[in-house]
Amino acid sequence: MTGFAREHLRPLMGSAGLHLLLIALIGGAALRWTTAQPPVQLAIEGVVVDARDLPKSVRSGKALPAPRPEPVEQARPPPVVEDVKVREHAAAQAAERARAERAHAEEQNARKVAAAAERRRQEQIETQQKKQAVAAEAQRAKDAQAMAAQDAKARAAREADLKHSLAAEEAEGAAVARPGVKDEYRALLVQAIERNWNRPPSARAGLACTLYVNQATGGTVVDVKLGPCNGDEAVRESIVNAVYRASPLPAPSDPRAFERRLEIVFKPTE
Repeated sequence: MTGFAREHLRPLMGSAGLHLLLIALIGGAALRWTTAQPPVQLAIEGVVVDARDLPKSVRSGKALPAPRPEPVEQARPPPVVEDVKVREHAAAQAAERARAERAHAEEQNARKVAAAAERRRQEQIETQQKKQAVAAEAQRAKDAQAMAAQDAKARAAREADLKHSLAAEEAEGAAVARPGVKDEYRALLVQAIERNWNRPPSARAGLACTLYVNQATGGTVVDVKLGPCNGDEAVRESIVNAVYRASPLPAPSDPRAFERRLEIVFKPTE
């Protein structure tokens, strides 16, 4: 029940009762005029209403105005609220993200630039080191060639002097040595070699090997070459080693019989 109805309930009920009473009176009068029947007493129910309880319009005899329909609340669209703070916060966040992205991009770019510069620097260092290494190697090769040339020149000079001395000594020894001295000298050489020889198991009877020996002054063995030999590889190698172990070789009884280049036939005793 609406507020209007609650407020005007009693006046409305009084008005309704009054109208019912009037209708009843009018109906009775009409009936009395149309029929000759004795009057019938009607029981009329009514409600006594205090005139003070009636609205002014009823007391003045005016019709009551029709009750106003209660306004129906229509669904209103939600108000469009422009939250400035929310927009400002969102804009600030977007600006901060953009700034952070720019800073990150700039940092990445700076790192790339620094890395590229470091690579170029390392490449320059490596190139310089390679150049220095090539130059140092070339200098070492040049120095080695120079030293080798000097050594070869000095060696050639020593060999030339040695050959000259040998030729002179051999010529002198051949001219003045008494007969039989050279044979005694070769026998001494064979004995010295045999004393230093480790006879291998494969050495057989009748062994004979020719040795070509170069010796320096004092009997120091310089070089040994093996000529015709009827022994196997082990025998041949053992004889060459024996010559080096016998160095320095014994000197001849007559110094004039000394020879730098010797041809010795090694025939060990059985």
